[in-house]
Amino acid sequence: MKMKNLVLSAILGLVTAVTATSASAVINVTMGGTAVANEGLYSSVAGAVTTNFNSSLLNPANYFGGGVVNGSNPGLWASPPSDTSNYFSVGPSTTSLAVTDSGLASYFGYYGGSPDTYNSVTFFNTITDSVVGWFDGAQLAAFAGVPPNGNQAAGFFWNFTATDSSSYFNAIAFESGSNAFETDNHAILAAAVPEPETYAMMLIGIGMVGFTARRRKNNQL
Repeated sequence: MKMKNLVLSAILGLVTAVTATSASAVINVTMGGTAVANEGLYSSVAGAVTTNFNSSLLNPANYFGGGVVNGSNPGLWASPPSDTSNYFSVGPSTTSLAVTDSGLASYFGYYGGSPDTYNSVTFFNTITDSVVGWFDGAQLAAFAGVPPNGNQAAGFFWNFTATDSSSYFNAIAFESGSNAFETDNHAILAAAVPEPETYAMMLIGIGMVGFTARRRKNNQL
């Protein structure tokens, strides 16, 4: 719990530093997922681990703020299209989550409905105390090809992929200036870490380069 509180404090500190400039140039955004009956869309990315919020109306571990809801409550939240299961709703507040208990992620995706101008999503690396990506509601709607007018019949799956290690992240903040920012089926893919065998091959390769360089130098003497 202490570690989670430290992560949350770091995230909230970074949230205050985010300014509305432009979409991140190092996180690539694509659209599209796989339809699942009564649950909207799921990630189509192989190996991604999905949180679908179906097991409880309590927040899962590593989720702070917001809340798990079901159905629609006029003026408060509306379920994404074709989604009769539990989902996550934010507004008007900021919710943050640690993507992993350790390490970094290279991909995150979610199913969402009724994109609005007052919604935004921010990606953080709390290890380096940096914001690696920020997208406002207008940008999110533009990726989906719809106006940011809160149309409750509009539902899409957004995929966010780090283009290199400098844009890996371990926390995400969903923000909403009003009711609400509704999402479901949060999918995460851990960043690839070289296996011990890979490190060994790298060392062998470096050693061979060094040996070759020394041999050429000796031949020139």
